[in-house]
Amino acid sequence: MLKKDVKEVIVFFSTVIGLSYLVFWGPIALLKVPTVNLVDGEMGPIWAIILFIIGGFIPSIVGIILTAKYEGKKGVKELFKQSVKVKIGYKAFITIIIVAIYFALTLVLISKLTTGKFDYSQFWIQLPTILPLIILGPLSEEYGWRGFAIKRLLRCTNANLTSLIIGIVWAFWHLPLFFMLGTSQYELNVPFIAFLISVIGTSFIYTYLYQSTKSSIFSAILLHWLYTYVMQVVSSSIVRSNLYNWLEFIPAILIGFVFAFMMRNKKEASQQRIKCNN
Repeated sequence: MLKKDVKEVIVFFSTVIGLSYLVFWGPIALLKVPTVNLVDGEMGPIWAIILFIIGGFIPSIVGIILTAKYEGKKGVKELFKQSVKVKIGYKAFITIIIVAIYFALTLVLISKLTTGKFDYSQFWIQLPTILPLIILGPLSEEYGWRGFAIKRLLRCTNANLTSLIIGIVWAFWHLPLFFMLGTSQYELNVPFIAFLISVIGTSFIYTYLYQSTKSSIFSAILLHWLYTYVMQVVSSSIVRSNLYNWLEFIPAILIGFVFAFMMRNKKEASQQRIKCNN
């Protein structure tokens, strides 16, 4: 018989994937209807744009709704409290900054090795766009992946397996984007396998931060925010090639191994050592 926490995570994963594939992103991808072209800025029909935008918020929407269902108002209040828990300690802040710089430097290095050039000024030129990016990714997803799923999985298994499971589901949630006109995944011919490996690799970082900050969702939001900005700047500033697309996953998998190693013997927080709920 499945444990309560496992059942709840399965409900969350299946609902998120089901809504994305069958209601929001899937039909747009299947019908090849353009939405917002993230590469050249062209717009599709308004109904498709609405489905596209709502689809991006599905992880957080489902995470909040299921938290209310399973934990009530108290659980939702705690969920939002953890998302604004900015006192995460200087070590966590330093880790997040170092990770962001690491991705910036390694991706720029790959770009220079494959194309021979990179416009560093884009990091400053595109800085005004960093504020809207907190909505596109961090807030639209993290109430689900780290707000709902991670704490339940950590009560049932170890940090590394939790990271792997969330990473796989997180990546497959994005799958329709690889067949959707206008998305960077489709227009730039990004290989899904490379993307899958990248997402799994970064998932270990989020789990490490979540544990190190006593369940702070803010740490995940901050990391997701800076990572999204770095990826936007680099992706918009390079001439992509098939070689670059395949090499792009290397920084993520390398740092993923580092954090997996750091967590292999890490003691779980006391509330996460409780047996998986019946």
